[in-house]
Amino acid sequence: MRQSATPPPTVILGCGTFGGIGGARHLVGKGLDESASADAMDEAARLGIHFWDTASRYADGASETMIGEWLRSRPKELTTSIRIATKVAPASLSGETSTPFDRHHVADHLNASLARLGRPRVELFLAHAPCAITPVDVVVEAFAAVAEDGRAERIGCCNIDAPWLRAALDAADRLGVQPFEWVQNGYSLLNPDAENEVRAICRERGIAFSPYSPLAGGILAGRYRRGQPPPPDSRLALRPDGQALSPAIHDALDRLRQIADGVGVDCASLALAWLFRHPDCLAPVVGPARRGPHLNHVARARALQLDDDTWLHLQRVFASASSRPENAA
Repeated sequence: MRQSATPPPTVILGCGTFGGIGGARHLVGKGLDESASADAMDEAARLGIHFWDTASRYADGASETMIGEWLRSRPKELTTSIRIATKVAPASLSGETSTPFDRHHVADHLNASLARLGRPRVELFLAHAPCAITPVDVVVEAFAAVAEDGRAERIGCCNIDAPWLRAALDAADRLGVQPFEWVQNGYSLLNPDAENEVRAICRERGIAFSPYSPLAGGILAGRYRRGQPPPPDSRLALRPDGQALSPAIHDALDRLRQIADGVGVDCASLALAWLFRHPDCLAPVVGPARRGPHLNHVARARALQLDDDTWLHLQRVFASASSRPENAA
């Protein structure tokens, strides 16, 4: 990995709920409002969480705008420590099949992101997803160009599988350009075997791996109870097409609650502590709770030191739940 003046973070503040929930347009306005988002950023700064993750498609750019407004309204001695990661998605992610994921598209979206953030550059710039219509060589060249011109200190990719990552790294080697040096994929106790091959490539090539959705959309926070409907403002209620909770998963969640009670923390903190200890994970992307204080679970998880037996037991519990036939979809 290229040497950088930015030290690696241990946890990244996920800003995907600022103004909405991820990139879903029908959920714009369903996330944290401007006041709650500002409170979450204040808490992150107090906790020393200085690396923040956003994207141009989060709430149609509102997430970046809220971050930019926070940066402009706080003292410079506070804001200069904040590092920003943002992403641009290919048009094909929204079903549009005529716009390539090329230098023009990438540069235009980065410029718009920088304007919303009020910054001349970002510390990390990622491809939000592979493009269904653009050759990987073109995508690699587009991101290498923004690294070369200094608008991004590092470049990376999200939501990718092992064949695409290998193809992108091979393309960078063949073209003699800056390769992707950061991967962000979903990973948590609930999917403990997810993208093993991607993480193996990251280990081999010295690529940082940051898991997002470490609480599996709130499932590992313990909000969902067997036989009860999801809370009205929860992810499962807002996205009823999401993951169904099988009896096997509820069994694993019951065990998570028992272990959390035994060590004196909540489920979310325990699930995060498991991920913080994972040897493959550089810095999990952790979102704020919907209600303040928004980052108590992060503070508790960072203070919790899991022993080897507990860490391995949690992994086995959820691996068993994931492998049971009743959990197949």
